[in-house]
This record gives sequence, structure tokens and C-alpha cells, in this order.
Amino acid sequence: MIDKKILIADKILSTYFSAEDNLRAQTFLDKNNNYGVRFFKENVWITDELYEGHSEVYAENAAENYVLGVKHLSIRS
Repeated sequence: MIDKKILIADKILSTYFSAEDNLRAQTFLDKNNNYGVRFFKENVWITDELYEGHSEVYAENAAENYVLGVKHLSIRS
């Protein structure tokens, strides 16, 4: 399970969409040059994930997998 917390994104890099499931994911770069993904469902922010030590492609794959329904988020309430 992951905690719901919003991170400061210095730069949004790319956005992935699934119109069918109304999912969106944005890859970003933080102030320490770590890549991350911001996840949305029905235009509501769900959570951010930061991938310290990983590449931009790693974050892009996570974003794409989310909108394709491969990656599922389990959120703590």
C-alpha cells in the first residue's frame, strides 16, 4: 500500500491518457532530478510516486502501465 502524498514537481515531462477508463498519469522531474509519476482518476489526483535512482523511461513505463490498466494503485486511507 502507498501513502497519499503530493510531491513538488519542478517540471512535467509527459502525460498519458486512457479515455476509456478516465485515467491520466504525468511524468515529472523533482528538484533533485528524480523522476516520478503523478496519477489521476476521473480528473482527481490520486497519488505521486517518486523513483529515486531510476531513469525517465522507468517513470514513463509506470505511467503507461497505469493508463493501460497493468499497474494498479493500492492507496492507504
